[in-house]
Amino acid sequence: MLIIVAYLFVIFIWSTTPVAIQFSLGGLDFFTAVSLRMWLSALLSLPLLLILGQRLVLTRPALMSYVAGSLGVYGAMMSVYWGAAYIPSGLISVLYGLSPMLSGALAYWWLGERELTPARIIALLIALCGLALVVSARMMLDAESWRGILGTVVSVLCFAASAVWVKAANAGLHPMVQTSGTLWVSSLAYALSLPWFGVHIPDAWPFSSMLGLGYLVVFGSLLGFMLYFLVLKHLPTSRVTLITLIAPVLAVLWGYLLRDERLQWSSAGGAALLLSGLALYQWHQSMDRCLRWLWPFKAKTEVANAMDIHAAQQEKH
Repeated sequence: MLIIVAYLFVIFIWSTTPVAIQFSLGGLDFFTAVSLRMWLSALLSLPLLLILGQRLVLTRPALMSYVAGSLGVYGAMMSVYWGAAYIPSGLISVLYGLSPMLSGALAYWWLGERELTPARIIALLIALCGLALVVSARMMLDAESWRGILGTVVSVLCFAASAVWVKAANAGLHPMVQTSGTLWVSSLAYALSLPWFGVHIPDAWPFSSMLGLGYLVVFGSLLGFMLYFLVLKHLPTSRVTLITLIAPVLAVLWGYLLRDERLQWSSAGGAALLLSGLALYQWHQSMDRCLRWLWPFKAKTEVANAMDIHAAQQEKH
């Protein structure tokens, strides 16, 4: 029962995070909003470590794992916060549906994992076509939307690369230790960025912005990570990845209810194509079996062609 509740909470948190980001940006510039979120989350992670009976590990592999994780917290969050003001929150969540496929592609080239099957390559192409349709639709509607799409796509790339890098580091850390260490390394990166961006707290800080920031600190950065790792530990990966299909649909609903956001039909069609590619990527086995059935015919054809070429060469001699 606890795992089911945790699973539902993860779906809820992931689906509401994009709209919460946009609420937090209501009275803050993008750097102030994201840096405050990470600094406060890093501070709150320390008492959570004490409660769980854990402590930060400072070995070389652990530090490398924290740096790898910070690519997803610093690079990805900076990018998505920068772009969040230009596209609907539901579209941000839909574009983040690309992350499992990009992680699989990066793991194929980086770690040598042979999970990029022919069906998954087709799924990736379908998703990229959906992304192209979304981009073209938004560009026709809003000249500034390219910023939001670019920021989100860069964010997804950083997030996917971070996940593969953490796996390559293989430090064997407790999930909360990994989360806290990543938050602290990322907080240092945000602090080093202060001379370029600065932190600007408005005199009249809207309550909705403060509420969005508080929600992201407690739920988006801490509780969300803890529950996600709990679910990942007890449920099959195939069931956990369903979150990436369910969350975007709910995110569109939250954007409509809370911010009166609407997707145009062309954008919705592109989003549907993208999610269809993600669904094929997750459940690729049947299509791969069909493609393997066709493989013997291909192999026989290649052998026959090779024999014909060899016979022709013999006749010449």
